[in-house]
Amino acid sequence: MSLNEGMPIEFQLETLVKQEGEQESFLYEGMGQIVEMGNWLYLRYIEAETAVPVTFKLSREGKMTIIRRMEQTSRMTFDAEGKGMAMVPTPAGLMEIETITHEMLLEFKEKPFAGKVTLHYELQMNEQKLGDYRIELQFTT
Repeated sequence: MSLNEGMPIEFQLETLVKQEGEQESFLYEGMGQIVEMGNWLYLRYIEAETAVPVTFKLSREGKMTIIRRMEQTSRMTFDAEGKGMAMVPTPAGLMEIETITHEMLLEFKEKPFAGKVTLHYELQMNEQKLGDYRIELQFTT
């Protein structure tokens, strides 16, 4: 089985959220799938607690998109060079928020195929900081 056809993975995702002086951390572990299409790796899994399909779209060139497919799909784009964009569902509809990447590290090894993604970013709306976030994703085939 090759990455072009998709391979099962085991993953661990840790998220740290800092908003308004409060800090929370979340840990998710489970099984998913990774597939390579063109210059992108797509890591997909279903969140156990919410049954929401999640996709991490990773580029070896320092770009990343996180997609959560709910009633209204949220999409967050990140660029190692700085700014990206997020479409986040709210009761009033989709809201556009700016993502500012402070750190993005993408590490991969080939046999067995595995990787580690570290992302530190903040969200801003109208140049007002909404929070600081850190994601660490580790996976192996």
